[in-house]
Amino acid sequence: MTWPMYSEKCRKAVDALLRKGGSLSAYRANPQVGVEPREGSYAWRLEREIERRFRVRHAVAVNSGTAALHCALASLRLQRGDQVITSPFTFSATASAIVLAGGTPVFADVDPYTFNITPETVKPLITKKTKAILPVSLFGGMADVHGLQAFGLPVVEDACQAVGARNQHGYAGTHGLAGAYSMNGGKNVPAGECGVMVTNDADVALRARYLMNHGENFHQKEVGLNYRPNEVTACIAYHGLLELEERNQRRKDLVRTLEDSFGLLPRASWDEHVWYVYPFRVKRGTRERFCKLMAKRGIPVGAGYLTPPLHKYPAFRKYARGPLPVVEELSSKTLCILSTLTPDKPLSYARKVAKAMRDSLCER
Repeated sequence: MTWPMYSEKCRKAVDALLRKGGSLSAYRANPQVGVEPREGSYAWRLEREIERRFRVRHAVAVNSGTAALHCALASLRLQRGDQVITSPFTFSATASAIVLAGGTPVFADVDPYTFNITPETVKPLITKKTKAILPVSLFGGMADVHGLQAFGLPVVEDACQAVGARNQHGYAGTHGLAGAYSMNGGKNVPAGECGVMVTNDADVALRARYLMNHGENFHQKEVGLNYRPNEVTACIAYHGLLELEERNQRRKDLVRTLEDSFGLLPRASWDEHVWYVYPFRVKRGTRERFCKLMAKRGIPVGAGYLTPPLHKYPAFRKYARGPLPVVEELSSKTLCILSTLTPDKPLSYARKVAKAMRDSLCER
């Protein structure tokens, strides 16, 4: 079996849904129905399980992490010119959600070891126009949300790559005003296309429910969208969530084995990491050759959206401002092990990856 993998229980549940027939939606845009998915549906179960596991008051299931981010940011009611500070070292959805919510992304530099924005990189960018901060818990490692909250601004967490990560303060996504999870593709909870917005604020949750379901009822006061997850993807996400802790532990064990094989010292700051992918750096100018040598050994490695960073995308170039030296440096050197250190693999596979990396680095 290869990643993403789906349990026998999950496959039987999906089969039962299809055999039962009828609508595969848990929603109706009708004021008599209410604002949540139908009680007992898989969308409803997914929300309740997120709330229980991550100890958050409100979970709103949507059809992607991007939708979750948009719903969270929409609660801020951003006006033209309002700014949201975020990272350019991330997937495009982070900045896209800010723009879709009516805001202007302001890009901060990142920490060279965690790859995330920090209070130190954010502080110089705060102005009267700053309405929120959007940290990204990149690759599965948690951003310093509590440090960022010291500025007294709303913090919306992009925890799309860090589902299940936690530190002494709690789970990724649950610290700020709202958080977003992705259950896309090969994420830690893979469901093809799915996402969840979480918050401890009832008003934020209610606004998200209206936005994600066409304004929810007839004669709505605001324009809504269709961000509803269907029951098949919600079912797959729900069952993947039940196995999340075990699968995240496997990811940690694989990374520990990989780093032990290199003789690397344990990094305490990464203890809460859930390793959506494994990032590392190589010397400038050697990445292309290294990727080819790793591919020859059957290990996919890539730079993905790290090259170029967002402030160099045509869609976001107009938001670029001052220099971002760490982002520029990381963009030229960072690579990721993409789809091999996944929960379906034995620990011996991590040693195989480590050997392939050593051999590729040494090959002339």
